[in-house]
Amino acid sequence: MSRFSPSDIRNFALVGQGGSGKTMITERLLFRAGASQRVGRVEDGTTVSDYLDEEIKRHISTSIGLCEFDYKGVRLNLLDTPGYADFMTEAQEAVRVADAAFLAINAGAGIEVQTPRFWGLCEAQHIPVAFLINKVDLENIDFDARVAELQDAFGHKVATLTIPIVSGPAFSSFVNVLTGKVYTYAAGKDEASVSDAIPDAVRSDYESARVALTEAVAESDDAIMEKYLGGEVLTQDELVMVFTKAFKKRQVFPVLGVSALKGIGCDYLMDFVSSYAPSPVEVSVQATRKGTDETVELQADPAARVAALVFKTTSDPFVGKLSFMRIYSGKIAHEIYNGTKDVSEKVGGLFHMIGKKQEPADEGVAGDILVISKLVHTATNDTISTKDAPLDLAPIVFSAPLLMRSLKPKTRADDDKLSSTLNRLKEEEPAVVIDKNAETHETILSGLGEAHLQVIVERLQKKFGVNIDLEVPRVPYRETIKGKAHVEGKHKKQTGGHGQFGHCWIDMEPNARGAGWVFENKVFGGAIPRQFIPAIEKGMLETMSKGRLAGYPAVDIKVAVVDGSYHPVDSSEMAFKLAGSLAFKKGFDECNPILLEPIVTLETIVDEKYMGDVMGDVTSKRGKISGMENVQGKQIIKASVPLAEMLNYGIDLGSITQGTGTYSMKVNHYEEVPERIAEKIIADAKATMVAEEEE
Repeated sequence: MSRFSPSDIRNFALVGQGGSGKTMITERLLFRAGASQRVGRVEDGTTVSDYLDEEIKRHISTSIGLCEFDYKGVRLNLLDTPGYADFMTEAQEAVRVADAAFLAINAGAGIEVQTPRFWGLCEAQHIPVAFLINKVDLENIDFDARVAELQDAFGHKVATLTIPIVSGPAFSSFVNVLTGKVYTYAAGKDEASVSDAIPDAVRSDYESARVALTEAVAESDDAIMEKYLGGEVLTQDELVMVFTKAFKKRQVFPVLGVSALKGIGCDYLMDFVSSYAPSPVEVSVQATRKGTDETVELQADPAARVAALVFKTTSDPFVGKLSFMRIYSGKIAHEIYNGTKDVSEKVGGLFHMIGKKQEPADEGVAGDILVISKLVHTATNDTISTKDAPLDLAPIVFSAPLLMRSLKPKTRADDDKLSSTLNRLKEEEPAVVIDKNAETHETILSGLGEAHLQVIVERLQKKFGVNIDLEVPRVPYRETIKGKAHVEGKHKKQTGGHGQFGHCWIDMEPNARGAGWVFENKVFGGAIPRQFIPAIEKGMLETMSKGRLAGYPAVDIKVAVVDGSYHPVDSSEMAFKLAGSLAFKKGFDECNPILLEPIVTLETIVDEKYMGDVMGDVTSKRGKISGMENVQGKQIIKASVPLAEMLNYGIDLGSITQGTGTYSMKVNHYEEVPERIAEKIIADAKATMVAEEEE
């Protein structure tokens, strides 16, 4: 049996810009709750939630750090998330299964470029949000100015909950606006002494903040609002009650000031989570019956039918594959039914996590977050339910990939292992896209950015022993013609005995762009026997696969065989195939051949302040703007751009928009490459072909 009922569980995510101190906040909470024996440091690679090699190496979070621990009789399931755009999928996973979020703000920097994006994630999931202004102990901190910034950006429902008595290096105490209590921390201590003595220096600020908080929360309860508007003073119990209700209903977004470095405010943060964040029992969750549109309201009841969502998959060198899941109803013990895959699986092991530490569990109950080992078929976004009444839970919506690279195995052994390894990688990285380009024979990996792809490469080497280099993908150019020609192809070989003879005349001309290949037989009078005509076309098609300009496929060409001759003994299908090839080569060379490049339709979504720079960048890439649209404060820019200019667009767009812009693109058609650019492409391609022949 679980020691905790659903009403005693709190699932919450820590989100925010990289550098805002989320991992150090996590360290303080774990230490204060007795779940760890020391406060680790990011710089030393000793934190609980950042334990992966790539995290220790880079001093940043790249994956969810799940930390499940007890505090004053409440089970706190904390999801510490990365703060950089390249690892946004981790925050998307965490916010999807959290019941509340705490958005960390660096007191020294204020609102940063990713802050609105994290706010948007929480808004999309409709979960309560509190702001944590961390690093209040830094020099020259203006706490009130930071709160004002948040109110300007996110609305008047943002309200101060704790007021530092002094900001900056002397920060050691704060006033709780809701209770009127003063929390004071002795040097080196992370547990506050609590009193009622509000200093005169901040009393006016406290009274103003209390009025603002009361006004913000009163609207969530009609009776309280009527009393407040009638001029009556709310009792302390009434204010706490209505604040709790307002926070859970997203009608107030409180702001707390903390210092993770000194441990100030972190004990109160856990009290806040325990007292005001919603338990799973209070959260409305709906699923649909599999294969129908019928919705089902899930109850956080261990006795109900099981419903759980797999929100993350990873692997452990000792226990193998690990599936992270949020249980919304029922309980999980020895076996699961995966309704998404229609398969039952035995549970290898049940765990709760504190970073990388696995604590065995007998079962997982409604409301909890559980990790299961050795589930073979189960993957991220699968719904666990019952075979007789399978359900579908809303999946996590991941960001679209922004950067693509070609994977080049370093050795033949690496190449042999690549395919199976990529299947396992896809389990852990559901947001990446892996494609095999049949034309260039490249394996293309698309991810959220350069750092994301580099981490994946390191993971492939560390976990699976596959060594990979990342390269810019080759562009699938095409070749075609602009002119017309009437040419002859003759293959004649007589060396005594049975010879070879094939002879044809053809008319070659361009076909409409995108119309492909057209072959016609216009031979009359039996100049070429009908059985040899297909061989002529076959010879041409084989030649077209590697064009004359730069070795790219030739397209959009129309050929008619109009005349020729044959020998009753020496003619054969092979001879006419060679004649067709010779005719095609000669005709292609005489028809003003040109190089074609793929053109993509691009849709970029950016903040309005970046619109001019983004449009200028698109134009500099030979792009043509086709339209603009304002949707919910965002600018959608539509354009047509050569694919060759877009291979690093994820990096370029991130630089222009500070990581906030997103885009999608799709190859739409082919156009002629400008002559000066084509000359270099052709020269480079020929040099590559020479080098390959020499090898």
